[in-house]
Amino acid sequence: MHLNEQQQAAVTPKTGILLVCAGAGSGKTRVITQRIINLIEKHRVPASSILALTFTNKAAREMRERVLPALANEMDQPTISTFHAYCLQVLKRNPHLLKNATFSLLDEDDREKLIHQLIARSRSQKKVSPQQVAAAISQAKNNAFNGWINFQSISNPLIQELIIAYEEEKERSHCFDFDDLLLEVIKLFKGNSTFKERHQQSIRHLLVDEYQDTNQVQHALLCEMTSSKTDGFVLDSLCVVGDEDQSIYSWRGATVSNIINFAVDFPDTTRIAIEQNYRSTQQILDTANSIICHNQVRHPKKLWSAKQGIDRVRIISLPSDLHEGEALARWLKSSRRHTPTSSCAILYRSHFQSRAIEEALIHLSIPYKIIGGIQFYERQEIKDLIAYLRLIANPYDRISCKRVINTPSRGLGEKFEEELIAAWSNNPLFSIHEVGKNLLENHHLTTHKRINFSHFLDIIKSLSPDQSPSIALQKVIEKTNYLSFLNETHETEIAEDKIRNIQELANAVHTLEERGITTVHHFLDEVTLLQNFNLNDHHGEEAVLLMTIHAAKGLEFDHVAIAGLEEGLFPSIRSSNDSTQLEEERRLLYVGITRARERLLISSARQRYTYGRITEQLPSRFLREVDPIKIRVESFSSSHLFTTYFDAWFSGKVIQATNPKKTISWETDPFQAKSLSTPQHTTLLWKKHQPISHKTFGTGIIELIEERSDRAILLTIRFKTGIKKIDSRFVNRLD
Repeated sequence: MHLNEQQQAAVTPKTGILLVCAGAGSGKTRVITQRIINLIEKHRVPASSILALTFTNKAAREMRERVLPALANEMDQPTISTFHAYCLQVLKRNPHLLKNATFSLLDEDDREKLIHQLIARSRSQKKVSPQQVAAAISQAKNNAFNGWINFQSISNPLIQELIIAYEEEKERSHCFDFDDLLLEVIKLFKGNSTFKERHQQSIRHLLVDEYQDTNQVQHALLCEMTSSKTDGFVLDSLCVVGDEDQSIYSWRGATVSNIINFAVDFPDTTRIAIEQNYRSTQQILDTANSIICHNQVRHPKKLWSAKQGIDRVRIISLPSDLHEGEALARWLKSSRRHTPTSSCAILYRSHFQSRAIEEALIHLSIPYKIIGGIQFYERQEIKDLIAYLRLIANPYDRISCKRVINTPSRGLGEKFEEELIAAWSNNPLFSIHEVGKNLLENHHLTTHKRINFSHFLDIIKSLSPDQSPSIALQKVIEKTNYLSFLNETHETEIAEDKIRNIQELANAVHTLEERGITTVHHFLDEVTLLQNFNLNDHHGEEAVLLMTIHAAKGLEFDHVAIAGLEEGLFPSIRSSNDSTQLEEERRLLYVGITRARERLLISSARQRYTYGRITEQLPSRFLREVDPIKIRVESFSSSHLFTTYFDAWFSGKVIQATNPKKTISWETDPFQAKSLSTPQHTTLLWKKHQPISHKTFGTGIIELIEERSDRAILLTIRFKTGIKKIDSRFVNRLD
């Protein structure tokens, strides 16, 4: 197999310590597999003395499939495994060295059940969730790089107590969890010199893939496997392959410092940078390079490609998130004429962004599939809230009632649910109100259950199906304390994602109200239509893939769109004032850009809906880092040119913009470059106290006129139903 000069430098040496910084799309898996084959074929190294470690079963399987067919001796094979699988194998081979020679391995379900039992035993269900305890356990063990957990480092006394109880219960049961596997092997290396020497004599060549994703424990394990206190590095070779520019998993415990400071722990390291990219056109790589070079914590590297290409990257600014969704859907319509839909992907920073995109795709009958996530209206928290609305609209809906009767938890329990459904089955013509009244009057409920069940019935009874869906949704969220429930039962990051999804549901409701959907009944009809958009209805059409950039890691597509390049969204608001987090956000964008083979589209919105209010959005600071001379940057003020614009791009044509200048100054005038638009409304068209009409809210009177930064006009209007802020393009003058 042909290898370029940099790849050869990583593959050829028999001995030494190699840090291979392999850029995106540069063939790092090829380097690892060819190095294994080269050690066996060229240097006559016994295959059994080679160990290659990676992170996923899929990656390990792919390596084995490439290596094993090239080996002449099928009996002598290298070990290619994940970290956890290899450590389990080591423990199974050395039971006599363990405190408990016979042990079981807890899977995630077993661990969750055990934690659940411990919380129930301590009667702390209302104070902490199993997810919070599980996260704290993993965090404590990720920091236990010496093999021992420092329980005193756990700040929450209750969680500390539960973790100690968890560890004691595991020991009594002779069990390990997945996090224990690496720690137990580190203990063997540290506590048994005979075992350590024997292992180092057996494994002489060690390779590690995706080193930028290692945590402190994995790095400590590597040091133990390769070094002794007296002689330093003792193996024949160590080769770690990774790319600090793609380190995006700090929230899972990964630390980029492992690869950045690798030469500190291994002083005789030879660093090899592999920069030739075999995936993307040069303009896409130029875009990635121009952004990632602003990171300080990295080794110098500049990707290049033999694949050229003209006008392969576009950056567009759109009036709103709804326009962004429509633009991406029109982009896909155009791309389908030139490439299979399955080779196109829309990427975003956070799951909640998918809602506007999904609805635009559904409107244009474009089948889609969400990778690493769930369609917006199928997400648990969305289905919970919609189930409340369904029960309000249809008090005979047993399915919705069963979903929400104890969500959030009301201490009613499974037995009560069974009694409720049984009572309902005996009176099939009763509504939830009638069944509930019957239960309260005729069944012996505890005071606690009686109060909580009555509160549930009051929530349903207090709301009307003819009510505004936005008000009904808001009341359900408030009366059930649903946001607090999410914060209490999920890890912080997961809870924040779910809350953003709920905010996006509120945005969807307000958008539909502006289109004339003004009751809970009508809203639920619309949701049903969206939920019933089935890929099977498209007769085998290929689906476009939607996913977060985290989920896209390791994938590649002909055409990629990255949505939402705005401050507070990408980079996220939490990273804005933290240089370490900001660099990871920049690496995340770099990963997204380098997924594209042929064309890349980057979009941002100047306004987004948030809980029914229009918020002004600033372009992401990362867009200022793109070379404006090489990239077309264009601003739209309406959607009428989308189809023409994208058809022209995929056909290799250029639409002449109203302002033909080819460069822009990001610092002074972001996104006011070549503007593809119709004439803007001006404040001269509108006057205070002027009567207007709106298709949903009817006749109103203008109370305030505001000119936004994009020169669009925002009108504050008093209607019979109340005061609304509306873009002037959605109202008509009556004078």
